[in-house]
Amino acid sequence: MNKALKVAGLSFALMAAGIGSAFAETKIAVVDMGEVFQKLPQREAVATKLKGEFEPRMRELQKLEADGQKLVEKFKKDESFMSAEQKKQSQEKLAKLQVEFNQKRQAFEQDNGRRQSEERNKILTKVQAAIDSIAKSNGYDLVLDRNAAPYASSKLDISAQVISQVSKSN
Repeated sequence: MNKALKVAGLSFALMAAGIGSAFAETKIAVVDMGEVFQKLPQREAVATKLKGEFEPRMRELQKLEADGQKLVEKFKKDESFMSAEQKKQSQEKLAKLQVEFNQKRQAFEQDNGRRQSEERNKILTKVQAAIDSIAKSNGYDLVLDRNAAPYASSKLDISAQVISQVSKSN
């Protein structure tokens, strides 16, 4: 609400100052970035690529987790029959497995996050290039993110054009 009042106040001030005619000639468009990213075919291709890239490491983590679960179950089952030394060895083995799992999980999460960010930035670069191209070819002076505008008519929305152009640039 406060943002809308500021925009309305700025518009009124510009018109009152005699700049209204220049403001009225400004050609504006909006693009729904969320919709664009959701509907791009590249998004699915990137997801498949990253899944293939990280699936072996994910399986390794799942195996380590399953091994840890088996070790815990075996320890609980056999604990009453174990000597103090056997208990100590089992606990050390479990602790070592837990440390290995945590290190590999952390590395996996960091690498996966980094790669997702890299791929997202590649797509964002293509989206930005499409927006620039559409804006220039249609004479738009300003293109706003749909979510940044309190209101925008659907006839100002160029999201479908952006999706179409980026989809062609596979």
